[in-house]
Amino acid sequence: MKVYKTDSVITVDVDDTLVMWNLADKSGDIPFVDPYVEGMVNYLTPNEKHIDLVKKHHGRGYTVIVWSAGGVEWAETVVKTLELESYVDIVLSKPVKYIDDLPCQEWMGTRLYLK
Repeated sequence: MKVYKTDSVITVDVDDTLVMWNLADKSGDIPFVDPYVEGMVNYLTPNEKHIDLVKKHHGRGYTVIVWSAGGVEWAETVVKTLELESYVDIVLSKPVKYIDDLPCQEWMGTRLYLK
């Protein structure tokens, strides 16, 4: 078991949060090698506002967790392609269930999303 001794934790989604799909302006797109389909490359736009939030929260001592419903390999690919390894503490698949006496709206905390 690995224990992170911090009360400050931030979780960050991958798709349409750290990287953006299907934007009309493709000028900022960079290649992401799909870990699930051999030879497939996805061209996505890094969301610099959220990337900056990751870096700032890490700098403030937060434990940074990056997750994706696309799976842990996809989340890891995005973190590495964006060169965020030194800012991210944990990479995992997005949770699909949780066990708690309270609904997540009562404990999850503030949602941050910059447009």
